[in-house]
Amino acid sequence: MAERKTERAKQLLIRYIRDRQMKNGAKLPPQNELRRIFHYGATTICSAVNALREDGVLEVRDKVGVFVIDPDAGGHAGRVVGITMLTGENNFYYSCLLTSLQMHLVENGCTVRLFRSSRKAKNGDFLFEIDDFPGLRRSVESEEIQGLIHLDDFSHAAIEFIRKKKLPLVFVGSPGGIAEDGVFFDYKKIISEACRMLKRSHARRPALFCQATVRPEVEHVFRENFGGASRIFSCKTFADEQRVIREILAMPECERPDWLICLEDLFALALACTLARHLTPEKMPGAFVMFDRAAQIHYPLSKLICCDNDLHQFAALGVESLMKAMMSGKQDIGAVFYFPKISDLSTNLL
Repeated sequence: MAERKTERAKQLLIRYIRDRQMKNGAKLPPQNELRRIFHYGATTICSAVNALREDGVLEVRDKVGVFVIDPDAGGHAGRVVGITMLTGENNFYYSCLLTSLQMHLVENGCTVRLFRSSRKAKNGDFLFEIDDFPGLRRSVESEEIQGLIHLDDFSHAAIEFIRKKKLPLVFVGSPGGIAEDGVFFDYKKIISEACRMLKRSHARRPALFCQATVRPEVEHVFRENFGGASRIFSCKTFADEQRVIREILAMPECERPDWLICLEDLFALALACTLARHLTPEKMPGAFVMFDRAAQIHYPLSKLICCDNDLHQFAALGVESLMKAMMSGKQDIGAVFYFPKISDLSTNLL
């Protein structure tokens, strides 16, 4: 128990140094003040200071005080941050976002603890409970983590549990769920820009392809630009995506979309490749595709507009939001929207 208290006090001291951006030679407050700030006794504070002195972070000068000599405190975590993840998600987006989040957290002096769930979504239910992630409830209740990032939407009950524990919580991903605090793709603005560019390209029969959870965010924007009869296809499963591809391919040429707006890169690739096997190049549609160019996906399309997701930047916004929440103690951080760079790559292909 004493060692655990000491480690916790060390974390608090490191956090104190980093949050205040203390420089080499800066003096820490007196021990009585540190006891008041951190709510630990003299023995625990003294043990933590001595441990950091041995690690070369602090210098203790007899009858003068305690001074910072290594403000970076390399190898020490000021905070432990949890990330919830699904073990079955092996797609490029999920893997890159998870890796980028961990990199940014480490850069901010945090230790990362992953909480994995193997539960599969059923019947389109993508809401997860606290106990779907083994060890998460215990870690929250025992204050072993000081912040939490979730990539998959929690249920109302899970969010309420976390809020009662006053744990900063940030969602990073797509809007359309129940999460209110986090970093989201600005799909409304993305679709507005896509419609503007398609109109400039004289699109007559554009179609929108998106996840079912995203559709409420973007449907009205798309229909305002291209009318109530414009086609929208939303999918929940891989089987849905295959059904949509067959439906598009079976359409008469006069009804088949001449432009595609795809918010899912791999679905866009599957659709484009299938159409390319059955259609001549001049009959292929153009496409506005939201994807990460770092994945180096090549689409068999002569008309391509790229909405370039920089997942490293997206993750940085998520970590920045969480760090602000942890430092301020506020739980209601609100929503931050991310708008990617858009490039017309049509002249670079074929």
